[in-house]
Amino acid sequence: MNNQNSFNTKPQPSQDQILVMIIDHQEKLLPHILGHESILQKVSRLLKFCSLLSLPITATEQYPAGLGPTVAPIADLLTGHVSTFHKTTFSCMKDERISQHLSGSGRRCVVISGIETHICVQQTVCDLLAASYCVHVLADCVGSRSELDHDTGLERMRNAGATVSTLEAFMFEVLGSCKHPLFKRFLSEIMK
Repeated sequence: MNNQNSFNTKPQPSQDQILVMIIDHQEKLLPHILGHESILQKVSRLLKFCSLLSLPITATEQYPAGLGPTVAPIADLLTGHVSTFHKTTFSCMKDERISQHLSGSGRRCVVISGIETHICVQQTVCDLLAASYCVHVLADCVGSRSELDHDTGLERMRNAGATVSTLEAFMFEVLGSCKHPLFKRFLSEIMK
């Protein structure tokens, strides 16, 4: 599908250039994040949307020996077009395996979900932008332990050139129209 999607006023890539990153939604970290129940619900919906549209997913875990694996509801949905990496760097792009994977994917639009907003997410986003990727941060799919850190991280990423949006805005913009062949399934399976 060569749908032209727009998340902001910049020219946007087609659906076949989008890659979704799920950063560090881990057992020992997520419960300490403000609004973690809502984030868990939104990320689950994001993963179902990715499955419906066959969007590739790259998932990371920060030092899983200490922070545990990805939480079960999210891990259970990480099937299909998913590549998972364990890392010790805060920025995913500072891990050579992950940066090479992204480069090798041929996809230039990275959509971000993750924790924490002001640490691993922010550093990854800034490095992606420096590498000339188009970056979209889903504000309701990222979180921090404090509201100030979360808000400051979003502001810094926006100022650096990332598009900050929401999950629902992202999904409807990717679909583009109620005439999309998967729109009815989207409504019944994801928006219910």
